[in-house]
Amino acid sequence: MKRDAVVGVLVLAAIVGVSLLGHRPEGPKAATHAGGDYSFGGYRAWYELLAREGIDVTRFRRHHDALRESRIDTLIVAFPDAPVRSSWDASEHTALRAWVRGGGRLVDVGEWPSNGKDDAKGDLVYLDDTAADRGPLHGPWAPLVGSLGDRGKMRLFAEKHARVETLLRDHSGALVVRYRYGRGEVIGVATGTLFENRALGRGGDARLAYLVARPGHGGVVAFDEAVRGDVVERPWYRALDAPELVALAVAALAGVLWLLYGIIPLGPAVRLRAPREPTSEEFVDAVAALYERARARDHARDALVADARRTLEHAPRTAENIALAARVAAAAAEPLANDAALVALAKLARTARENTPMVMDRAQNNRAPHRRSMRGRIGGPT
Repeated sequence: MKRDAVVGVLVLAAIVGVSLLGHRPEGPKAATHAGGDYSFGGYRAWYELLAREGIDVTRFRRHHDALRESRIDTLIVAFPDAPVRSSWDASEHTALRAWVRGGGRLVDVGEWPSNGKDDAKGDLVYLDDTAADRGPLHGPWAPLVGSLGDRGKMRLFAEKHARVETLLRDHSGALVVRYRYGRGEVIGVATGTLFENRALGRGGDARLAYLVARPGHGGVVAFDEAVRGDVVERPWYRALDAPELVALAVAALAGVLWLLYGIIPLGPAVRLRAPREPTSEEFVDAVAALYERARARDHARDALVADARRTLEHAPRTAENIALAARVAAAAAEPLANDAALVALAKLARTARENTPMVMDRAQNNRAPHRRSMRGRIGGPT
């Protein structure tokens, strides 16, 4: 019994020692304003509040040029406080502005990092540091909000002649404004501390958080996580356009069919050898067809006529050879309209070649001189 107790104490001590030696992740040193952060300066409570109210809420973790392909209706952009790292450049800013001009709804919370002297060009409102105020709220949203916690010193001010609607303000300036930007809309909030986890339970901060993020058309509300560098790169196939995707699909289908053809025969087997040797007539027909495919029918006719004429020139001038020569001359004068005429000319040339030797032998036999008897020359009458 004592041994079991000692073993139990040792195991418990080992577990405690391992837990103490383990590396604990260091908490954030400043407000991150991230939708998934449960720490004091995160926006997880705001995220849960919108989800509890039935709003379709998500986190945006891609480059801002992908906004035009998304279903996002309202995008909440809140940069973290220093020294938390942020990721922002001119191309991301340009893509975000283009999305808003095309009909997007932007919730602009707090101060943005600067990208140069042209960064604020075209903006209708700007932030300025003023004296802190804890007095009563004014504006169309004041009855809905009631009171707020720590408002900070930053306030929103509109450019001269800009059409900007002030929704909530105090004696120091505007806290929440709204204005049109192209076909879209921008909700500007002076400070992001109002929606942090540590402050959302005070006064009317939660009511203001709901009013600010409520989508205009019941669409998707997204917390912008890309401004903190939390970006999921687009897969390679999403970078292809429609013609490239069609070409890739055709190539893939061809590869699949090729593999299937190697596994499953899609037609009868092809014999490597002919079942029998072709006849002379079939060979002539094949040659004629070959000449036809090569567009050399006239060349074949000239070759056959030349061969027949050369054969008949060395043959004796018999009636049969004269008739053959006439047929050859007639065939040479007529145009070849089809393969049948070429085959007939080939047969005529073969007839001239086969019959001429026999005729020449017969003529030579007929021209042989009769030999006189020696006896008639010697013993004959004088």
